[in-house]
Amino acid sequence: MALTRREMLVAAAALTMPRSGPLQAAEPPLLKLVVPFAAGSAPDLIARLLAQAWGRPVTVVNMPGAGGNIGVDHVAKALADGYTLVLAGDAALVVNPSIYESMPFDPQRDLAPVSQIAVTPNLLVVAATSPFTSVADIVAAARRAPGRLTYASAGAGTSSHRSGEWLKRAEAIDIAHVPYRTSLLPDVVNGNVSFAFANVATAMPMVREGQLRALAAGGRARLDVAPGLPTMIELGYEDFESVAWFGLLVPAGTPEGMIIGLHADLAVTGADPAVRRKLFAIGADPVFGTPDAFASLIGTETQKWALLMKRTGIRVP
Repeated sequence: MALTRREMLVAAAALTMPRSGPLQAAEPPLLKLVVPFAAGSAPDLIARLLAQAWGRPVTVVNMPGAGGNIGVDHVAKALADGYTLVLAGDAALVVNPSIYESMPFDPQRDLAPVSQIAVTPNLLVVAATSPFTSVADIVAAARRAPGRLTYASAGAGTSSHRSGEWLKRAEAIDIAHVPYRTSLLPDVVNGNVSFAFANVATAMPMVREGQLRALAAGGRARLDVAPGLPTMIELGYEDFESVAWFGLLVPAGTPEGMIIGLHADLAVTGADPAVRRKLFAIGADPVFGTPDAFASLIGTETQKWALLMKRTGIRVP
């Protein structure tokens, strides 16, 4: 039976209308990106930069505490559907297993690496009003009054903690450790703690604003964002390296195809010149490596820190 002209027009219009129901292309699901540190911390800044550049909806959730263990454990126990990730630091993945008497998760068993994202050095900083104008001043003061000086850290096992202990042992001095769940910088600025090895991403803006004084950089080379600042190695501390790295992981059991897809997204994001400029601007060196490369790093760094932590005797009950 032949269609009337009106019926033909209706049929043609239907073909051009957007599809609805199950045939309509769905919006990509929301990604939940857990940051195991406080808002405003270096990993938080990196996570929010990624969220803005990802090209799909991402919500950032801060879960600080226990040197990163709380947030990482949350993701290790999450549904392995590819939509919950953690931007973990090196402490929770490769250091804490050697210093905590019990861990709520096994980094290599309960998590699947997606990509190492960035490496960031620390700065040794004091308040702008501090009497210390050099690392030698801190050491001399600690020798004059053992146990009176304090240093802040982002929690047990973090690079800021390891660096403080490294300095104590290198100089055989007694300085008290003060761990923080929130940002440690306000108490450094106020002089409530003597100094800290603080991440360049959060410390450098406060140095520029005149709230903090930077005495040394923790990387092996001088920083592009602070070329006049000597490294701890230059100051005579052989092999002293105070850096942190951060990477994205998902729960173990996440389908391999989803991990490949997440890494492909990140590779595009990491190749974006604007993203790289923003990371360099805060003192972070972008990596955006493969899942296999990240897994290999976690394995080798776990062995390295197990030996170093055994030597230092650092333990967390």
